[in-house]
Amino acid sequence: MFIFSEQDIASEQGMQKAETQIILYLLQDKVNVGKTIREIATATDVSVGAVHSTLTDLANRGYIVNDGKTRLLRKRQLLIGHWSRGYAETLKPRLFIGRFTFISPETREQWQKIRLPETLLWGGEPAVAQQDGYLQPERWDIYTADNADALIATGRMIPNPQGEIFVYKRFWKTEGMPLLVVYADLLATEDDRCGEAAERIKPML
Repeated sequence: MFIFSEQDIASEQGMQKAETQIILYLLQDKVNVGKTIREIATATDVSVGAVHSTLTDLANRGYIVNDGKTRLLRKRQLLIGHWSRGYAETLKPRLFIGRFTFISPETREQWQKIRLPETLLWGGEPAVAQQDGYLQPERWDIYTADNADALIATGRMIPNPQGEIFVYKRFWKTEGMPLLVVYADLLATEDDRCGEAAERIKPML
């Protein structure tokens, strides 16, 4: 059963990976909510049953309405009030692979010159820094569709349990780095700098 209320988010059940993928997909584009269950299942690579259960739960909670056209309501509340927090507190820790560090302080200062393999994407602070240069990263989140070995292959990062680079398994199926995930990454830090950066990108969500 999908979990949305603040009380439920704090519960031991947490949010399931498939349900998180579905909600992310719906939030990314308003037309997605009007697609068939099978189309959503294909796009998110989850089961038809999981899609049906999630959509039913969303409708019961008043987030989806069908008045001749299927629409997603209270998107801002769904994203900010529930999805971002639930993702950061329940799913993201389960996606954690390990920590790395840059091979030198100079490499860290010039991190934007690093060419990541196509299986890797910057998240959180570096992702928003690339967007408008507002934030100077102090923590580097990276999402991978493969494994952490790809970071070693760059020749710029090495494993370090105390490192400033945090590597996570990519869980979405769409192309690129979803801005919704970047936003959630920033909020999860509970850092004032990141909170300000999150506010800057909120209008684009």
